Amino acid sequence: MILNNYRLIFVALALIGILLLSAPTIALFVKLPPDQEFSEIYLLGPTHTLENLPSTVTAGVPYLIYLGVVNHLGSSNYYSCYVKIGNDTKLLPNTTQNKPSPLSALYEYKTFVDNGATWEAPLTFQFDTINLVNDTAEISGVNINGIDNPVNITSALNPDKTTFTFTFMVELWSFNDVTITSQFNNRFVSLLINITK
Repeated sequence: MILNNYRLIFVALALIGILLLSAPTIALFVKLPPDQEFSEIYLLGPTHTLENLPSTVTAGVPYLIYLGVVNHLGSSNYYSCYVKIGNDTKLLPNTTQNKPSPLSALYEYKTFVDNGATWEAPLTFQFDTINLVNDTAEISGVNINGIDNPVNITSALNPDKTTFTFTFMVELWSFNDVTITSQFNNRFVSLLINITK
């Protein structure tokens, strides 16, 4: 009976030894899944924190935020960031179907980011003209990084009867070396901007 126990221990140790010695050879044929590859996009307030991100704006007042992209794709990549503005009923990007917002881009950043690196740039915006008529607010001009953009975006009065809501968003697009085109990266950030009556 004791001899059988020693035999089992010996067989178990032999199998473990064979597995340990053959591990390098097995690794050549069995590929483990790669680390998750992705890109990040973020917005920060004027102090490079999440504090003081603008939420209520006034016409003619410039607002400063910071836009950032972090590359975790495993290789360097070209990125485009498209700034768009809509109201609370305009479509945001559809991340389920990997589709960008149908809104027109008002400003574009282009950058090259090494793997594991972060790119960050200031983003200033100012609503030039805001018209409040009855229960509707209309933005007819927005300045982004010193460039004037004529727009015609309206928003209905919110249920609180004191504010109108607009969406300020930035979409992340990246270069795809297989299709040799820039495509929506299924990542975006947005701020809800309120204008008071």
